Amino acid sequence: MPALFNLILLSLITSTFGFSVGPEAPMVCAGGLVGKALSNRWNDECNSRDTIMIYSGAAGALTAFMGIPLAGPIFALELTRASAGMASAATDALVPAVVASVAALAFIRGIADPKSIVGGHFRYPPSNPSGRVTILTSLMCGIGGALIATIFHKFVHFLKDVLWSEVVPDDDNGKDGSVGTSLFQVDREVLVKTAIGVAVGLWSVKYPTTMFWGEGSLQTAIDVQRTPFADTKHGLPTFLTANANIDPNAPIESSWAALQVGVAKLVSIALACAGKFPGGIIFPLFFAAAPIANAVCLFASQQLDIQVSSLAIMALMASTQASVTRTPLATVLMLTLSASPDTELSKMLPCVILSSYIGVFCSRYISKESYFTYST
Repeated sequence: MPALFNLILLSLITSTFGFSVGPEAPMVCAGGLVGKALSNRWNDECNSRDTIMIYSGAAGALTAFMGIPLAGPIFALELTRASAGMASAATDALVPAVVASVAALAFIRGIADPKSIVGGHFRYPPSNPSGRVTILTSLMCGIGGALIATIFHKFVHFLKDVLWSEVVPDDDNGKDGSVGTSLFQVDREVLVKTAIGVAVGLWSVKYPTTMFWGEGSLQTAIDVQRTPFADTKHGLPTFLTANANIDPNAPIESSWAALQVGVAKLVSIALACAGKFPGGIIFPLFFAAAPIANAVCLFASQQLDIQVSSLAIMALMASTQASVTRTPLATVLMLTLSASPDTELSKMLPCVILSSYIGVFCSRYISKESYFTYST
């Protein structure tokens, strides 16, 4: 039990102090560990209840953190399967996980913070697409998200190979070299993580919006910085953003500037992931995909005089995140349930669903490898 408690504590700490990556994955891990701990206490031997408790704990923790019911259990069950479907444990674990998710939301919103408003708050530009535009947008964003996801995970794997390639130094402290190797590994880890921390810090001087994990400042990425970065909870004082390549507090007018912001965020996430900093990538990927979608929309309207529907923003966000994590249904739920009440979801939801699943299937076709290593 002490070892399990330490794992839970570590997961919660990394959730709080994530850097360029989000706390969603550590929260899922922490919740699952709590479920396992309770199962160990209530059951004398390992059985199917362990799995049910683990998924229920993960679902409850993620829902309590994000305030989004149902997305938690679906995400946990999809994340543990390589395909676009849910893990086989869903047969027994889905209903208990949903119950845990609802219970977590009821506790947080009804008891712990009863004055908070239930529902999303991210505002998307109004959209009135035709059926043809909806289908074409779904297809293009699905393929685009798959390409972004594939480039991202291959870049992360490349950085990991470079940063963590095994090099065993000569050692004179012992015949088997174990002491020297151990010290070398510790020093190397400190050196690599420090170097990445410095690199991300310097990177954020030029692109301040790449800082933090993105949820608190996602609105500024969605609306092309019409919401100033300084007005978000991740906002920084003006003197800290004075040297930025792209002013984070001024609306973006060019597609090139929007593209820079999106790519800069992807690089920042990749560095953090390659450096093995614990954290999730859900909202960081949403934040990276939104400016890229805006770049395409701005280019189409300014250079080609084609008005691309604003639903491309949510569609590319869905496709990119789903293609990396292979969680299409949970991604759709997260985006739609986190949208503001005035978002026209009845017009946007079909496109988001299609692009999310198209992205997953295309990414699997493009590359058999993925961000996560699955056993099933």
